[in-house]
Amino acid sequence: MGNSLSRSVSFVAFTALLLALSILLPASVMPVSAQVSPPGAPGAPGAPQCGWDGPLNGGGIISRSPSGSAVVVTVGEPSWQQDCYSFPGPGSSSSGYSFPAYEVFPLTVNASPGTTVRLQAGQALPTAQQLSQGGIRTNTLWTWFNPGTVVTDSTGIAKSNLTLAGAVMPFVPNDVSNVTLPIQAMTPTGPAATVGLPIEFEGAVNIIEAPGPIPIGPTLQVQMNQSSDNVLNVVYSPSGPSAPLRVSLQVLGSYANGNVGPMPSGITMSFSQPSFELAPDSIVYFAIVENNTLTPPTSATTSANYTFAVQEVVGNSTYIEPLNVAVSFEQLFAGGLGVSTTVSPLAPTAPASTPPAVSSSPAGFRGAVMTDLAIVAVVLIVVLSVTVLHARGKRNPVKPGEGQAPVPS
Repeated sequence: MGNSLSRSVSFVAFTALLLALSILLPASVMPVSAQVSPPGAPGAPGAPQCGWDGPLNGGGIISRSPSGSAVVVTVGEPSWQQDCYSFPGPGSSSSGYSFPAYEVFPLTVNASPGTTVRLQAGQALPTAQQLSQGGIRTNTLWTWFNPGTVVTDSTGIAKSNLTLAGAVMPFVPNDVSNVTLPIQAMTPTGPAATVGLPIEFEGAVNIIEAPGPIPIGPTLQVQMNQSSDNVLNVVYSPSGPSAPLRVSLQVLGSYANGNVGPMPSGITMSFSQPSFELAPDSIVYFAIVENNTLTPPTSATTSANYTFAVQEVVGNSTYIEPLNVAVSFEQLFAGGLGVSTTVSPLAPTAPASTPPAVSSSPAGFRGAVMTDLAIVAVVLIVVLSVTVLHARGKRNPVKPGEGQAPVPS
């Protein structure tokens, strides 16, 4: 039994040794690539996966209203648009990430042939317990039914799609952060059916119903001597038919008391997509890119606040919107990754089968993590070796006179 135990433990120790070598060697000799695809080239090697994904038709069923009603609404599994962004960091480094820009849920309406049904979304309200636990935050959602009014065919079936932004269907349902978005079916005689769609709030959506200024807030939080970006969004949701809006964005300089001044030294602000077309019933994401070489003017200074003037040309009108930036002079990230990323519209959590956000950092960070893992493996080897020796000593004690050279007579 002692030999069997020794062989088993020795095998585990040998495996741990191989694990330690596999960790230490790549961390010390293999460079970590800091290159991701540039803006507009999401298909480049190492870039986040972008584009349309998921089962728009033929997927599973998420929820269904009671079958005993005159109208039954079924919600299918969503498809989603995966958006990608990348931006340069200090030196030759860069960072990239992807996130679900919006999800589209297929809806099936069952009713008597020729029934007119109007679809609408209710309010997604957290429970009192969720609010007391502090694990949920609400924000503005964008919901769009296409089409919003359907008529069932001769078989009693009608189809529509629900586009949702500002929330996602959760991977794993939980009672802390999940809420129910009611989807209501209305007939000429009144409400006919309601089905609940489980969602989890993400970043807020900015919705304009007519040509006007695009909100830029909230305050962008950045670190000294680093680069960062903040992704914003806007939805154009007109009440009737409308032509697309042409939008252009530009940071003019500092902004105080309604006056535009020069840019402060040591910090630059720009837009990754300075111009774009905003089509009706669609969402567009754009990023504010910040670079700074700021240092604290005194040892007691912990932060500095800046306000910049953003010129927005939306359609045929021009607006000036304030952009607030708070620079922290406190070192929050040990080791200095060189790139700080802030994603506000949607969290980087992506739907199933979607790769996580891709980001790059200097090799030192990965090397430090790998070294820590290797140390754990080495400690495991030592502990197992001591265990083997101790087990052998207990099962095969040395008898007096054994292991000694014979004494000549």
